[in-house]
Amino acid sequence: MGQWSDHLLRLSFKLKKLHSNKIKGQIRSNNFLLITIMSEKWGIDDKTKFLVLYLDAHMSIQEIMKILNRNEATVRFWVKRIKNGQDIRVIQRVKERPKLITDDMETKIIQMIKENPEGLSLTKIATRIGGISASSIGRVLTKHGFKYKAFDKGINYTAEERVRRVEFCKKMLLDDGKIIYQTFYSDEMSIELNKSHKTKAWTLATENIKKKNATDHVRLNCWGAISAQGATSLEIYENGMNGKFYREVISRHIPEMENLYSGVDFYFYQDNHPAHKKNEEWLVKEQKLKLISSPKYSPDLNIIENLWSALKERVTSDAPANEKELRASLLSNWDLLTKGDRLQPFFEGLHRRYYLCIAKEGHKFRY
Repeated sequence: MGQWSDHLLRLSFKLKKLHSNKIKGQIRSNNFLLITIMSEKWGIDDKTKFLVLYLDAHMSIQEIMKILNRNEATVRFWVKRIKNGQDIRVIQRVKERPKLITDDMETKIIQMIKENPEGLSLTKIATRIGGISASSIGRVLTKHGFKYKAFDKGINYTAEERVRRVEFCKKMLLDDGKIIYQTFYSDEMSIELNKSHKTKAWTLATENIKKKNATDHVRLNCWGAISAQGATSLEIYENGMNGKFYREVISRHIPEMENLYSGVDFYFYQDNHPAHKKNEEWLVKEQKLKLISSPKYSPDLNIIENLWSALKERVTSDAPANEKELRASLLSNWDLLTKGDRLQPFFEGLHRRYYLCIAKEGHKFRY
């Protein structure tokens, strides 16, 4: 137990003497007295008191429990440590877990990922190295900043294409973006019946829900044009867009555009779809439209793309069960989304989008 101070030795001697006299009443009364003295006068801790009471006074576990006001498990644990030759006053240090993954292993894992980033899974790496779980491999990769991500399907623009995008944005922002608010932005989208349904719904945790999908394969295409003054009606068709049909669509909707900008010049924006490119001369010479052609591969510069996303989300919420319901949902939600007050935020955001394109020197950005 190490070196004890003189006063502790004297206490120990007195306790031995009390115990040898077998005077239990005297032992109890003097024990409390001695323990009180030990605590108040010298500030002796409980573990040292226990050593005196157990080794020198030979008290039972129950008696020590009462004197020290400790639970049985603690006192028995101290007794066990003493019997194992340990000093209970020395704090046991928890042994550090051996490092399962060494620095060399981490280096090897990173090297394997860099050599084959597409073909290796966590399980494959763990199998090849051996003795390490897939989750541990994952933690190593996270620690070094790696993340399993889908391939970027975005467009990498050439230098010439980037210049064209920047020039386009600068032109649209002239005169505080006046052209933006005088332009019809047009485009097409397609939607499938079975893909216009949500895949999850609220239910009790103990219940399963099933949804019956439409048996017919229905795919519809839509054309529309929006402006700060309002929008055309939505054109819904089944077959693909070609040059002849595009002329028919435009011819049907030009009166709507003219009504929205009565007596005022407006512009017409279209992307580089083959049917659009084929009809550029027809739009300008015969329909007298002020045409704005989009830079190549630039859906991010056409504000109607955001409207298509909103329209699909609303149709999905309606969960149409057949073609008739799908058409009705498309038409009603288009009318709702193209009300003047709902369109304004789209065009206000278009300013920021064009400035962002310029700041990024024509590179792609999220929209």
